[in-house]
Amino acid sequence: MQISDLTSRPNPITVAGPSLAIELSWVTHSVWSERLRDQHAVLRQLAADHPGLIESIGSFWGDGTECFPEFIVLSHLAGALGEIDFDRLFDALSAARTKVPADMPLRSETAGDRRAILSRLARLGSDDALWEAYCALFRALYAPLADWWRTSAVPAVEQAVASARRELDRGADWSRMIVSAECTNMEELLPEILERGDPVVLVVCALFGKVLYFDLPGCQLIGLTAGLGELGARVRTGDLARRIRVLADPTRLAILDHLRTGPRSVGDIALDFGLAQPTVSAHVKQLREAGLVSAVRRGTRLELSTNAGELQALAGELTAAVAG
Repeated sequence: MQISDLTSRPNPITVAGPSLAIELSWVTHSVWSERLRDQHAVLRQLAADHPGLIESIGSFWGDGTECFPEFIVLSHLAGALGEIDFDRLFDALSAARTKVPADMPLRSETAGDRRAILSRLARLGSDDALWEAYCALFRALYAPLADWWRTSAVPAVEQAVASARRELDRGADWSRMIVSAECTNMEELLPEILERGDPVVLVVCALFGKVLYFDLPGCQLIGLTAGLGELGARVRTGDLARRIRVLADPTRLAILDHLRTGPRSVGDIALDFGLAQPTVSAHVKQLREAGLVSAVRRGTRLELSTNAGELQALAGELTAAVAG
């Protein structure tokens, strides 16, 4: 889990992710909504390939409360929200299940949901057979998602978290990362959260359709889609824009064009262009920092070449950003 504490803000903000617990919780939530499943191919495939599993999830508790909110609460109390390995996650949950406080405010929940969550946690802590069935259900749920989680979800969320951290470090408003929440409790409680200065944990997730909000002991947890709301475009294209700005200078673009014919040293380029060597060095420094030019030392000579792979990737990113 990548974490960035932004304690200079009125609310201490922690940006976190990936979180296997949050993702699995969202999968259980999607069982009740075809609309949510339709937003992610991996969820559509899960429902199509494992209808019996989906039915088991839907009928496991039978208490009228949809999805498994107690799973998030228990993962938080176990200090395992940042775990990305299934076995380590459930080892932590097993150790914590018998130590859950009997009463928690859980102000984000309705009275009925709060009672259901606390009842579920109490039963999981006292009934070993129920706990074993709970673990088995989640293991069966994770198995068809394991490859997607390791190869697609974790890298994507890590990249989104790194981008979000950069935007927040530049002073971006974290509340603008919340996509049209459609969460009445959050809309009502957010002003109070801001006024009290409660610690806020922003967990970036791969599968969210909109947003998750939980009042947990010690923090306010807000799960965010990797798109990151209104900041999504800036997050996704910030690095792209910086590299494009490097290319926007005619001299730097001409240097790249010149290097297509073969490696050159800074001295060679200065001579070819009739420029002072320090001027060329400054341009080359920016090209190298953008990853567009690479350098290889041959004896006492540092030879510069275009980084074809990065240039192709840049062109692809630009096309994706403007053409979809």
